[in-house]
Amino acid sequence: MNPVRRFSDETGMYIDWNQLQDLPKIDTLVDVGVGPHGTPELYERFTEAGIILIDPLIESSVAIKNQLHHRKVTFVCAAAGKSKGQQVINVETTLERSTFLTVTSLNFEGNPVEQRLVEIKTLDEIIEDVQNSHFGSCGNLGIKIDTEGFELDVVMGAKKTLPKAKFVIAEVRHNHVTFEGGYKFHEFNREMSAQGFVLTKILTAKPFIADLCFQPLADL
Repeated sequence: MNPVRRFSDETGMYIDWNQLQDLPKIDTLVDVGVGPHGTPELYERFTEAGIILIDPLIESSVAIKNQLHHRKVTFVCAAAGKSKGQQVINVETTLERSTFLTVTSLNFEGNPVEQRLVEIKTLDEIIEDVQNSHFGSCGNLGIKIDTEGFELDVVMGAKKTLPKAKFVIAEVRHNHVTFEGGYKFHEFNREMSAQGFVLTKILTAKPFIADLCFQPLADL
């Protein structure tokens, strides 16, 4: 296969979602941080997989109605984090930019339009609850995480879930400080390594973020 690679003429930004074709078959796709548009690249790649959508903003459930009405799917209105609790999220005009963290001037696009108290659960707890519901067994997982600077917290709350994952795709912060108190790239990479995962694919490379794919070392 010769992957189709795309580069922005203006920024040189790299995008190569065609690499998804090389990922192994999964039974369930777990989309953490859905936003109003979901992740169509993954839904279209894994057409036979069940889908678990996780987002603290109820507005994001529109992804089910617009794209996934014909799929085995469930929506969990909660944030995935390293421990159970509640926290205030800063809701931005562009919903997918909503975050628990304070945005630095480098990444600032405007003040939040709302501050909303939302529930936080660990990914381990969410997956267990879903399996005990009508959804049933999740089998082998593929996980996507895009939580605006909260990605490390998601992974730290997924120690029982990650052994079931065939890949983890995460929008990881790099190079620049875009959130106050945000994690460093090496901290995210070290946590993934501690849980048996290695970086295998760079799907996008952007000025502040990169979409990175991690897979279990034991599977390679």
